[in-house]
Amino acid sequence: MLTLRNGTDIALDVQDLSVSFGGAQALRGVSLAVCAGQIVGIVGESGSGKSTLLRAVAHLLSPTAAVEGGSIVFEGVDITHARRKQMNRLRGTKLAYLFQNGEQSLDPLFTVKQQFDEVLRAHFGCVNEVLERTLLRRMGFDDIERVLGALPSELSGGMCQRVALAFALAGSPSLLLADEPTSALDGDAQTRVVNLLRDLNEREGLAILLVSHDIDVVASLASYMVVMRQGVIREEGPVDQVMNHPQDPYTRELIAAIPAMPEGKGDVCFL
Repeated sequence: MLTLRNGTDIALDVQDLSVSFGGAQALRGVSLAVCAGQIVGIVGESGSGKSTLLRAVAHLLSPTAAVEGGSIVFEGVDITHARRKQMNRLRGTKLAYLFQNGEQSLDPLFTVKQQFDEVLRAHFGCVNEVLERTLLRRMGFDDIERVLGALPSELSGGMCQRVALAFALAGSPSLLLADEPTSALDGDAQTRVVNLLRDLNEREGLAILLVSHDIDVVASLASYMVVMRQGVIREEGPVDQVMNHPQDPYTRELIAAIPAMPEGKGDVCFL
């Protein structure tokens, strides 16, 4: 694993990455790093390339996509052109992916228990019911038996996303790639997922690379922010610096679009 001068390990190092879809560039020379135990947030409008970046790291790009240049180094190993077998070993263990819509990422025909069993068999070759219940309890579920016996359609969107997060954590990954994890949720469910991600980072040191079109969500979670537009990085830096002293006009537009606080609630300062 690469180490910075201050002794901090770099979990993920992306350098000069370019990705195209059918000849049209989706990413152009993107570089960023995620340190061990850090939350880095990528913000930008739809089509900015932020989800493409996450999928490139996880080798989940569509067959029409091609990595045209650059490198992806995860825990000191270059995985830019890793073979499928190598990525299958990494995904779910060292590297986990949380999709935008929890319900759509679950199989509608099988119960949570049946799917959890399959996840654990894939990671460990056997079922561990104690681990299943422990992970669901960590996700804030009290009625664990009901959740295990439920089909995804019998759970709310927020509950499905927490189940999907439990699945993602089953292999004890060191880095979570979270792709718009709250955009399909209502306010209460969104807050619950954000608090879970923050708790996992603070208590267990889970590194998170988070993408969202909502700069407010990124600012509330991340310590470092990357602003993307049209496949390039427009601005980056510590969250307080970007939010309080934005340099790029596009960043200022995103911040200006944050809904105003009701009168009497005071000013918001991202420090």
